[in-house]
Amino acid sequence: MITVVLAESELELVPSKIWSHPVVVASAKRRGRESKNILLDSNYHHTALRYLEDGYRRGRPDIVHIFLLVTLESIANKKGMVKTIVHTRNDDVIYVRRDAKIMRSYNRFVGLMEQLFRVERVPEDSENPLLWMEREVPLEKLVEKEKPDRVVTFSPDGRRVNPRKYLESIDELCKKNLMFLIGGFPKGDFKTDVKKFSDDVISIYDEPLTAWTVAGELLSIYNLLCG
Repeated sequence: MITVVLAESELELVPSKIWSHPVVVASAKRRGRESKNILLDSNYHHTALRYLEDGYRRGRPDIVHIFLLVTLESIANKKGMVKTIVHTRNDDVIYVRRDAKIMRSYNRFVGLMEQLFRVERVPEDSENPLLWMEREVPLEKLVEKEKPDRVVTFSPDGRRVNPRKYLESIDELCKKNLMFLIGGFPKGDFKTDVKKFSDDVISIYDEPLTAWTVAGELLSIYNLLCG
């Protein structure tokens, strides 16, 4: 069993600082929404991002979308071997049920995430929701809560390894509760000092990879070894 966490993902509603910015107002109006109720998206709000701290990396719900499609559709997940969690830059944590079907349409996905930020569970009245959110859970607290046997973080600056040989080197790989952290941002590095609570920080290629590429490699190899 492995837990895959998309950590510090750039998924958030538009911050109050730019609610009145013309491009935000325009995109909200097109959708019949208020600025405060739409996702920050660099596709539409790039001119407003310069007014935000770390604006160069924010507003990337597309990373979350593709990551979830790859992870939930993986063979390992279909076999019930994966727990998927999304952690955001603002310490919102989204838990995803294994059988959740994430829509392939990006626009529909955006609507789903906006609903989740509003009501914190989807479906709202379900006792067993497909997605649910917990607020104010820093990455380190999330790790503590999940109590994994081992925490491994992927980073371009990590120790270079062959991913298959690395997994094969873990004793009782298929019996342990392992947690893998994958950065959910387009550039830069973790804001959190992940080395404090990671047992290992690794890199699996000579140049930076997308979050969904890393997840796909990890889950494919894990399925081959433990499926």
